[in-house]
Amino acid sequence: MPGDVFLRTRGRPGLAGLTLVEFLFAVSITAIAGLGVAGMFPAALRSVVTGGQTTKATVLAQEMADMIRADTFAKAVDYNGTDTTSSFTCTSSDTVCNNKLKWKNDLVAATAQETGKGLPNGKGTVSVACVNPDGTSKTCDHANDDLRRVTVTVMWDREGSRSVSLVTYVARNE
Repeated sequence: MPGDVFLRTRGRPGLAGLTLVEFLFAVSITAIAGLGVAGMFPAALRSVVTGGQTTKATVLAQEMADMIRADTFAKAVDYNGTDTTSSFTCTSSDTVCNNKLKWKNDLVAATAQETGKGLPNGKGTVSVACVNPDGTSKTCDHANDDLRRVTVTVMWDREGSRSVSLVTYVARNE
């Protein structure tokens, strides 16, 4: 009839929709695509966690380097050999020891995974060497030294051992 509007599907007037086979085919395609996307989430989560821990380790290394730079030039050598696996007993007036203790506590903050603080099995070391202006190492002569190379290393466990090292120079300005 001209003017009458009606749906025609495969010769069946007035019926619109999907057959059971078409529906199952569409659901199967959607499920396969969804599983492919869902499979990327664990890898993405690992990348985010590892990146966050690397950032945290870098910030902790920078924190120790900043504490050393903030201290007097003469005290920089007192940080040499710092290893957070050692125990520290500090007096209230010993700023070097208190800085080491603070850094150790920041590295191994309790419940590192749950709170987001610290690193899993975090530990750190500091090495201070006397250097010439061209960066080559030399024997320390504390009265005549003008430049020291400070290497701060932070290590932690995340699917194997990971580490970040930061090298900075401290110059005499006294």
